[in-house]
Amino acid sequence: MQPEAVIPGSVPAELLLVRSESAGVAVGSLRAYANGFEFTLHVRLRREDEEYRHGMSDPFDWHASGRGGTTRDQALRLGILYADERRAASTSRRPMLPDGAEAGELVLQQGGSSGSDRRWDGDFWVHPLPPDGPVTFVASWLAYGVTETRAQVDGSAIRAAASRAIELWPDDPDYEPAGGWASGTITAGEPGEPGTSSPPSGPC
Repeated sequence: MQPEAVIPGSVPAELLLVRSESAGVAVGSLRAYANGFEFTLHVRLRREDEEYRHGMSDPFDWHASGRGGTTRDQALRLGILYADERRAASTSRRPMLPDGAEAGELVLQQGGSSGSDRRWDGDFWVHPLPPDGPVTFVASWLAYGVTETRAQVDGSAIRAAASRAIELWPDDPDYEPAGGWASGTITAGEPGEPGTSSPPSGPC
């Protein structure tokens, strides 16, 4: 969990993951701490979708009854891949940090979100900090015809931003928040998940 009494360092990066005739997905507002970083995922639809009559409440978790038989496999998928091949994906949720997270296993957690019929913005927490090298964001959204797409940010830029984070009251004991985040699956890359195919030969 990100520290409660720290002002994060900012990473100047806006990554466009998806831009199709009907949908757009981008990563922005990267903020780094000593133990990880957070970002905001911006999701947009060109037009109101009839299956989102009550707003785009969660593009990651469509029901099988939606969109004329859409299954969860067609929902928005997001993955993160570190240069050392650790990876995590937003394929399910757990109420607490999974076992093994303290051993350096990559964790992706979804936090608060808001949206409308055409817009969804959600915060995510990633732990731990990446090593030097590229941090690759991977997305797919089969319901809108988007197969795997990638964009990268420099891991050293995230680490540099973390070094600029300001701890406001370093003498205070650690504070554990009551909740508010739901963790994504830690995965070593299972078939069909974002980031499990071979990386492209050229730059993203």
